[in-house]
Amino acid sequence: MSEYLSRVDFVWPWVWLLLLLPLVGRFFMAKARPLKEYVRVPFLPALIHEIQPNSQPVRSGKLAAVAFWLVWGLLVCAMARPEWLTPPQHIEKPMRNIMLILDVSGSMAKNDVAGGSTRLEAVQASVKKFVAARQSDRIGLVIFANGAWPFAPISEDKQALETRINQLSPGMVGQQTAIGDALGVTVKLFDSAQNADASKLAIILTDGNDTASQLTPRLAAKLAAAHHVQVHTIAFGDVNSTGDDKVDLPLLAEIAQMTGGHAWTAESSGASLDAVWQEIDAITPVLVKSIGWSWREPLFGWPLAAALLLLLAFALYRVLREESA
Repeated sequence: MSEYLSRVDFVWPWVWLLLLLPLVGRFFMAKARPLKEYVRVPFLPALIHEIQPNSQPVRSGKLAAVAFWLVWGLLVCAMARPEWLTPPQHIEKPMRNIMLILDVSGSMAKNDVAGGSTRLEAVQASVKKFVAARQSDRIGLVIFANGAWPFAPISEDKQALETRINQLSPGMVGQQTAIGDALGVTVKLFDSAQNADASKLAIILTDGNDTASQLTPRLAAKLAAAHHVQVHTIAFGDVNSTGDDKVDLPLLAEIAQMTGGHAWTAESSGASLDAVWQEIDAITPVLVKSIGWSWREPLFGWPLAAALLLLLAFALYRVLREESA
């Protein structure tokens, strides 16, 4: 019972002071002063007449007094605007934004991954496993080659993100590699995200070195650090290749070091790439914030209806008593 009563609240609790108003009027207003009725309440004058202190006690005097105070108390209760607080509801709000930054340059079409798949196919398969494991995070996708483009907004919609991952193809936005531009675009997207107070993590996966950025990778890393974006880097492919296809391991390690992240190297196999994503998942705890709220349901109609029913019942009682007299 006490649990239910604790869920009842009053919007205007000070209105309960009006409960004493009839007593104040009784003791401080002149008895002989004519009463002007500015507000007429049905049957209320009859109730007041029944409880006049100078009248002779009658059989219905006590009943009328009880009815008057019950009606008045119910009206005051209605004016205080009682409300019912529903049991609190809780949701968990993700507090970590993750941006996947994937290389889709022409070299990702190389068919040198164990099992006969291309580099991009191996990346797609492993990334989808990582996304499926991070159900409490908001994740987006940036792709880069000759330039950098947002490919999926930061959101909790993992199904839509998986659809976009499946749409990736090697060379779809060029043949070169723009790591710095991709990181710069990511920082801008983080700043424009809805919950800007969430933790920000970017994960760069590439199989080459920067050959097309207008924003240098080191300057982009400084920008990310200034905006509190942690960056992990994954080098994937043949680390012994030469020329533009060579993975710039020192650059990726420097980007991670400047932003407080980690750098990984995955061999040309889906298993080694899966292991890297699993390690990232293990060192990245889930961040959520529990939000609770309660609905307020107005209850003033109940005491108001009860007061009107009591007035109606008292009026019916008077009519029956007069007819029987």
